[in-house]
Amino acid sequence: MGNNSFVNDVLIINRVEGFYIQYTIKIKTMENNCGIILKENIAHEGLNMKKVDITEYRDGLHSTSLRIAEEAILHVEINEMSFDVIISPSEIKEFIYGNLLSEGFIKGLKDVTSFNEKKKKDLINVSLNLKTFEPSFLRKNYNIVWTECGTVPEIQKRKGERLKKIKCKFKLKAKDILGIQGKMRARINEMEKTGGVHFSALFDKNLDMKHFSFDVGRHNAVDKVIGKNLLAEESFEDRVLFTTGRVSSDIVVKCLRVRIPVVISKNSPLFTAISLARRYNLCLIAYLRGKKFEIFSGEEVVVG
Repeated sequence: MGNNSFVNDVLIINRVEGFYIQYTIKIKTMENNCGIILKENIAHEGLNMKKVDITEYRDGLHSTSLRIAEEAILHVEINEMSFDVIISPSEIKEFIYGNLLSEGFIKGLKDVTSFNEKKKKDLINVSLNLKTFEPSFLRKNYNIVWTECGTVPEIQKRKGERLKKIKCKFKLKAKDILGIQGKMRARINEMEKTGGVHFSALFDKNLDMKHFSFDVGRHNAVDKVIGKNLLAEESFEDRVLFTTGRVSSDIVVKCLRVRIPVVISKNSPLFTAISLARRYNLCLIAYLRGKKFEIFSGEEVVVG
């Protein structure tokens, strides 16, 4: 009696504190000579993740597989200008709106007069029109694919732009700030296994999570949650931004533009980011790990 085998696609939907993760598992089922059913997971694709077969060294060489974060090229055309971004291929509209707002191109939803999105394999094309757009005001050349690790000059990507100081209208309890870690851990537990993505979230003044996103780029993840907040037509003035990435000067500038008063990171801030946060009264908290965090600016916002 020979072995009989067949493959089934099983759709799995996990719900983690309101965040749905959907993926497909291909199950190879084999019946051996003794009539025993053997099941082998031969493919596992998560949310923007791909299975890759590899060879691992751990007390010897072994064949195994990992889930790796997926990326795509996003090509954006705005009026007469275009730029390209490497991005996780989800929440594209949210990213676009968040990026336009945090980069100072728009002030609100009504500034976008049309939006078109098309996807073909690993290329996503978006074309849109804005009410007013003057690319001559830009210092940054958006025809270049930037690494987005912090750009110079640290403040003005648009000529003549003037940023206003932040005035935080609420206080945060230290124990509630520490509690953010538990709230994020429950949401990202499935996806952090790849180690290839950053996570961002927007909390309200009570530190209840309102929006959550992930991306291969830390700036993209921030723009996505900003875009979600904008599309929901919610205020930014009572929001707290959490990011797993380091805080560079351009992350601070994004928050100043949209008027987010508090930024919290589990990672490190850069020196210019600290200087800008202090200059513009932005509350900047970093190294949120375990039972501690460091306040680099806006210590008056935090109460014991």
